[in-house]
Amino acid sequence: MEVPSEGGILKSPGDGAGMTGQRKDFAAERQDGVAGPARSAGDCETRLAQAQQELRRANEDLARQKANAENLGRELETFSYAVSHDLRAPLRHLIGFSTALLEDYGEGLEPTAHSYLDCIVRAGRKMEGLVDALLALSRIGRQDMTPLNIDLSQMANSYVACVREGDPGRKVTFKVPQRLPAHADAVLMRTALEHLLENAWKFTAKKESATIEIGSRMDGDEVVYFVRDDGAGFDMRFADRLFGPFQRMHREEEFPGLGIGLAIVQRIINRHGGRIWAEAEVNGGATFYFTLAN
Repeated sequence: MEVPSEGGILKSPGDGAGMTGQRKDFAAERQDGVAGPARSAGDCETRLAQAQQELRRANEDLARQKANAENLGRELETFSYAVSHDLRAPLRHLIGFSTALLEDYGEGLEPTAHSYLDCIVRAGRKMEGLVDALLALSRIGRQDMTPLNIDLSQMANSYVACVREGDPGRKVTFKVPQRLPAHADAVLMRTALEHLLENAWKFTAKKESATIEIGSRMDGDEVVYFVRDDGAGFDMRFADRLFGPFQRMHREEEFPGLGIGLAIVQRIINRHGGRIWAEAEVNGGATFYFTLAN
């Protein structure tokens, strides 16, 4: 039932209460509309601060681990150098006195004793070679670097001239580009390149005629250098141990060596911020690829 209000306007008996409820609902909605996003923004800021704190902790942990790894590497190199250096003197004595015994008293020794002494000298000389290899490997990590613009072709041609003079009877075709520019430390890079070429020269020794090639190709915006031969190659199933010190892919009776050259090459390439890998086939040759940091 409608009743006249003041001013002659009709209204329902419940209109006052209804309006009051609507005002309360509107006020609540307005309050939620302001406070809700504010609370959400506060939560986001809290979560962001927590994430940043966790990121800082992770970076600090990573920095500590990196520092520990670098310290460990330096300690291992120092240990390797010290042990190798300290072994040289007793080894020289062992080899020297055994050789002197053979030279001075060899005629009076029984054949078996003579053979034993001969084995001692050979083993001592092999161990001396291993010690020298360890020293060479440890020096790579400590040697100062001075990156310069160099020509790998010139270095390769110098090596080719030396090996041809040392073994003029071998029929080996060397393919070396007229110029092969690189930016690297000249001393270290010459060592790495000569080890790779020495490998190619050694593992093509059983071929009547062989080909060794050095060059480069582009892989995107990266220069990839390579040394390729058509020699003995190796089984790619064992490629993961290729660059380990004293790891051999062939029997020593077939191809003599200490198995340290490729480990030295990898360390040099790593110091230049590059990477090295190989592709090969048994009796189908091998190609060693490497990059250098831009």
